[in-house]
Amino acid sequence: MKSSKTLSGLVTAALAASAIALSAPTASAALPFDPTFTPASADLVGVGSDTTEISMHYLAEGFEGTPGFNEGRTTGRIASFQAGGGGEITIPGGTTITRPNGSGAGKGRLYGANNLPEIDFARSSSGLNDAERAAGLQNFPFAVDGLKLAVSNTVASNAPASISAADMVRIYDGSVTNWSEIGGQPGVIKPLIPQAGSGTRSFFVSQLQAANGGVAVALAASVQEVQEHDPAPVQSDPNAVAPFSTGRAGAAGPVIKLTGGFSANRALYNVVRGADVGRADLLAAFGPDGFLCSDAAAPLIEAAGFFQLAREANGGACGVPTQSSTSNFAVNEVAETTTALTATSPSAGRVELVATVSSAAGTPTGTVTFTEGATVVAADVPIVQGRATATLTGVAAGSRTYTATLEPGDGFLASSDDVTVTVSDRVDIVAKAKPVAPGKTAKVQVTIAGASGTVTLLKGAKEIDSATLSGGQATLLAKKVKKNTRYTVAFGDQTVTVLVKVKK
Repeated sequence: MKSSKTLSGLVTAALAASAIALSAPTASAALPFDPTFTPASADLVGVGSDTTEISMHYLAEGFEGTPGFNEGRTTGRIASFQAGGGGEITIPGGTTITRPNGSGAGKGRLYGANNLPEIDFARSSSGLNDAERAAGLQNFPFAVDGLKLAVSNTVASNAPASISAADMVRIYDGSVTNWSEIGGQPGVIKPLIPQAGSGTRSFFVSQLQAANGGVAVALAASVQEVQEHDPAPVQSDPNAVAPFSTGRAGAAGPVIKLTGGFSANRALYNVVRGADVGRADLLAAFGPDGFLCSDAAAPLIEAAGFFQLAREANGGACGVPTQSSTSNFAVNEVAETTTALTATSPSAGRVELVATVSSAAGTPTGTVTFTEGATVVAADVPIVQGRATATLTGVAAGSRTYTATLEPGDGFLASSDDVTVTVSDRVDIVAKAKPVAPGKTAKVQVTIAGASGTVTLLKGAKEIDSATLSGGQATLLAKKVKKNTRYTVAFGDQTVTVLVKVKK
């Protein structure tokens, strides 16, 4: 019995937590979040944000058994190149470009002098700026993230446990230079900020301005640029502090921790050209009814530390193209389901499959599909009172393994279960005969449900009649029955006896 992954709770509670406990991804190569295939011109090529490079990789290629958008596709696949790692990437057509590092760098490939038609979308962790809006770019929001301040969890940080938004401004404008001035231990503060072009930097700067009464904050000379979401400059320095995505903090592992106090929510986007906003292939991935807004995508987004935005029909903003920054952070709460499959073989060649589906949120809607390996044996079976059933006939005898997969309706996640059953080669032979007058012919009625083939009537070892089953039935004749006689009905290697009585 297998159950699906689900959202672990409301986003507001998750983003208010002071630490994130997610597993860091295991890198199997130097560029673990690049496409695992060479993209072609018909694929959807994306670059940009460091923040969402992991989530988009999971959404494209799947994660820990949960299939992604590319599953079963040979064209129109999402090919998302990670931000960090440096060097060059080769896009369809053989063009080689410097790897775009950050939201701004990614969006810059969609318009203006650096426009590359081979780039279909840009990952972004911030809204559009004036130039990007003027160029007609459009955001497809899909998830919500938080931004907090990160300090070392590897060495004892001198920072206080909580840093208010007001104190954050004082740190970054240089008004406060020692942690002891705001309740921490003595130590010269080392404020860090993501590199230019980073969506996280852009969003953080806007938060500084908002906390400063709407006045832009002039960064102090002590503020140093670092690669966004790289824990290395923070983890071993007791005085370092940096803005950090709450989702990406989980990927960084326990080497850093998030402080209390300042916290802000933001939407995450995939950005396209205005002329492309109605493209069917982009809508299939990013649109309101696309994969990124489907229940199937929710566990992949959560695995990367974020939460899926609710669909428009549920009061959310997922997949609705916009040039404004999304402020509707309603999330898609989908329920975990469990599927339990049983299989029996009551007679030769017959298998009865019963899938029972359940959820703490109520009986799941949708359908169940039964498969044997890659072969579908019963598709889109309706769920009636929590059960989907299928009866298979003509199945060869032996061990068979079947899988039931719930294809859920809105609000539920998929789940599956498999079971092995030994298919019987034995049948139930029913043979009956009415009494006859002495010397007359008796009719032996034979029924073998679901079977086809030939049945034979024997007297001792001698065959006296045979007939072909039709609809699982046949009539055999025993001629000149003079006394009560026991006959044998044979079907294959199975036999039963039938007593023909003579009337007195």
